[in-house]
Amino acid sequence: KSWAFAALKAEGASRPLAPWLDATLVLNRSNAFGMVPVAGQASRWGLAILNFAVAAALLWLLCRRRLRPPTALGAAFLLAGAAGNAIDRMRWGVVVDFLDLSRLGFRWIFNLADASVDIGIALLLLSIATSRDPGQAPGGAPASEPRP
Repeated sequence: KSWAFAALKAEGASRPLAPWLDATLVLNRSNAFGMVPVAGQASRWGLAILNFAVAAALLWLLCRRRLRPPTALGAAFLLAGAAGNAIDRMRWGVVVDFLDLSRLGFRWIFNLADASVDIGIALLLLSIATSRDPGQAPGGAPASEPRP
């Protein structure tokens, strides 16, 4: 993200990285898809706190519960994405997005933390879909069994 600021210099600036990928600097003051109204510092700190709370809850889950591998991996990807975007908000006041796949028809510009969240969600959905034991909590060990 520091590279994106240094190389692109201004919001909206763009440069090609590959035939299918551009770097385009977007400073996201809201959340995914701009669903939260921007209210200045309240948005910045409120979303940063929410991101860190999600990351802390996922860390607790990873440390305290016995999880199936796809569930643990999905939670880890979500944790990384939430923490990455929270760090952006604290450091720069915005989430720095710069990966632009519009040449492939994908209209949103995103960053690696966003991709990490998407991968985490996909892994958790896969874990839920492949969970077969009716006595098992989705993606994990039996619901009443904490990790020793």
